[in-house]
Amino acid sequence: MSAHVAVVVPARDEAANIVGCLLAVRASLAAAVHAGAVDGVTVAVVAHRCADHTATLARTSLVGMPHDVIEDSGSATVGEVRRLGVEVALARLNVGSRLAERTWILNTDADSIVGPRWVSDVLRHGQAGRVAVVGMTRLRGALRSAAAREAYRQIIDAGVSGPEHDHVYGANLAVRADAYAAVGGFRGVPIGEDRALVDALIAHGLPVARPRDLVVATSARRTGRAAGGLADLLADIDRRCAPDLASRPIGSPVASPGVAGT
Repeated sequence: MSAHVAVVVPARDEAANIVGCLLAVRASLAAAVHAGAVDGVTVAVVAHRCADHTATLARTSLVGMPHDVIEDSGSATVGEVRRLGVEVALARLNVGSRLAERTWILNTDADSIVGPRWVSDVLRHGQAGRVAVVGMTRLRGALRSAAAREAYRQIIDAGVSGPEHDHVYGANLAVRADAYAAVGGFRGVPIGEDRALVDALIAHGLPVARPRDLVVATSARRTGRAAGGLADLLADIDRRCAPDLASRPIGSPVASPGVAGT
């Protein structure tokens, strides 16, 4: 049976990135529809407190397909932003209890680029009763020294075991609509809303897939949109690995590399 798919993208002042992000999302959705894996799609972009043309560019990029671009000034946290996007997307798909078990909510970030098989691969990993799929990311851009690259690699490798991992990335996170509702959705927290959702699913005994081979490319920028997110982690690693600090050990990172909002 084909799935319904909603893709949710939070964005704040992402005029430089939103077009590339959404064109990649469109291509991945189209490939899944063409393959017969998907028969209903929508994209929800939440333009949160944007002072640039993010919302206009998002609307232009999504012309010709079901979508919503929500200009949001009321949300106080990234958790609320993602939650709003999910609510609007599911309303457009008209998802009730009958459809919830075959409706998937796919989350990515505006500074990220999904692959052409992203949607299809999420659905493949979601087979056999899995209610969520937690993928990996790779950086688009480099850290500033060999020592910094090694430090980041060690953080990633510490969370990898065989074909799976224990990282959580809002840029590559999918959950079935019925499971999302069962655990109360995204929490209204300023950071770590992605991990909180996954932790809630696990606490409810719901099966989660954590494949290493499902990868989204995300920005290696050092100035992000959420304090304590990936951008802050990368900036901290660069600082700690600068030549004048080379003798100092890498301390505890400011955040997990799986924190949403870069």
